[in-house]
Amino acid sequence: MATQTKKVFIASSLFLGFIDRAHPKHEQAAAYFRYFAQEEYRLFTDIGTVLTTYNQIYKDISPSLGKDFLRTIFMSNINIVYLEESDTKTALKALVGFQSTDLTFQQALIAVLAARRSISYICTFDYLHSLFGISAFYLPL
Repeated sequence: MATQTKKVFIASSLFLGFIDRAHPKHEQAAAYFRYFAQEEYRLFTDIGTVLTTYNQIYKDISPSLGKDFLRTIFMSNINIVYLEESDTKTALKALVGFQSTDLTFQQALIAVLAARRSISYICTFDYLHSLFGISAFYLPL
């Protein structure tokens, strides 16, 4: 059995599922974060994901919880990956060349950021397009 890398990119849907206790996948999100802590995974996200999550919390739950989310993210050990010009160009190239129209720029950008930093897995509750050999992270049974 192949061993998994201990690096995972966290998407906005996982953050939202974890923070919102009324979210249908809250228990799953909590299980993911427990597993990451227990197995000492290195977690990554990007500033676009942080912004998307903050805006959703601000709008759907409360502005003060959104602010608490930002404070927690920047005090945590989650690594924030920042864009470079080449990341943006590669994501645009992938988006334009992708055959399906349901790939968003944000999804392409996340895949590029993960691939460039040798992060093989993205943890998300959304559909993950297969780009650059990146796959969805699933909890082992």
